[in-house]
Amino acid sequence: MADYGSMRYYPVFLDLQGVSCLVVGGGRVGERKVKTLQACGARLFLISRELTPYLEEEVRQGRLTFLAPDYDERYLKDMFLVIGATDDPVLNRRIGKEAKERGLLCNIADQPADCNFILPSLVVRGDLIIAVSTAGNSPALAKRIRMDLERMYSESYGPYLHLLGELRKEILALHLPQEENQKIFEALVEAPVRTWMEERDFPAFKRLLDRLLSAHARTLSLGEKFRSFFPDPS
Repeated sequence: MADYGSMRYYPVFLDLQGVSCLVVGGGRVGERKVKTLQACGARLFLISRELTPYLEEEVRQGRLTFLAPDYDERYLKDMFLVIGATDDPVLNRRIGKEAKERGLLCNIADQPADCNFILPSLVVRGDLIIAVSTAGNSPALAKRIRMDLERMYSESYGPYLHLLGELRKEILALHLPQEENQKIFEALVEAPVRTWMEERDFPAFKRLLDRLLSAHARTLSLGEKFRSFFPDPS
């Protein structure tokens, strides 16, 4: 079992699909927070005296609900998560205090003492999400590590993970023993499948699948089902 030592923050990934979230602040920082929450499918509400052109358009299109120009505690009602991103530290601190008093998740930009969670630096490759945090000690270092990871994990990891996920569903449907499933999944990860995808080498992938599932009648049809992940060069 891994020894995690002493951690200040508990790392967690939240499902925010359709969940009510409030952003207070409509500048560049607020816009970044909104975009991240939008990517997660949150139901978004905004309070700000001024809005960036992007936020203005999102409000106009109905993808973002504008509540008011000025913050008031009553707007915290029915929210699950609150982000304070104004240029007023005193107001941000008030938002954090009142949100935490209501038991809400709260992040205040650049004021970790007023938060009950902080936002990591992210590398996103489809469903692959790598989060980097320095517990607020050095956002610059977190950014540097994120940039290193972006070079290490290219955009190709998105479709690669998608393929692995679809394979997992199909293999589990064969109802093999758990130990056999584990061996197959590990072999798929150890093999250069991602390289074969980049090189459009479907035959190599098919041979691997045939070998791993040679004892099962569905091998041929299962392999052909994933040909679309290896499109012929145009």
